[in-house]
Amino acid sequence: MFRKKTTIHSLAIYVDYKSDESYTPSKISIRIGSDFNDLREIEKLPLNEPSGWLWFKLHDRPQSRPVRTFMIQIAILQNHQNGRDTHLRQIKIFSTEHEETRALNKILRGQTLPHFQSVAASQFCTIR
Repeated sequence: MFRKKTTIHSLAIYVDYKSDESYTPSKISIRIGSDFNDLREIEKLPLNEPSGWLWFKLHDRPQSRPVRTFMIQIAILQNHQNGRDTHLRQIKIFSTEHEETRALNKILRGQTLPHFQSVAASQFCTIR
């Protein structure tokens, strides 16, 4: 759950079938919403003996743009070999776009100047 509505670009899950066998998920559902009562499924992913990082780009289907939500739920629907418990070794949620990160890196390296909207901020963008 997030404090404010957050843009989620992608999701990464680390699993290892060789080590975990029946504890490894074989079907995952990703759901978003404002709270537990209005979660809706945006992705349903079948997995076949996964090993390593699994990257999922999350998009709102009708608009095909990154998801904005207060809550994200990762539901394990089924495990390999009909296992009852599950092992997800690590989960990462990415909330910034790669283009935004690249633009910020260019500014920090001095390749481009930031574009300010207000007159007060633009006065101090260069040294006289």
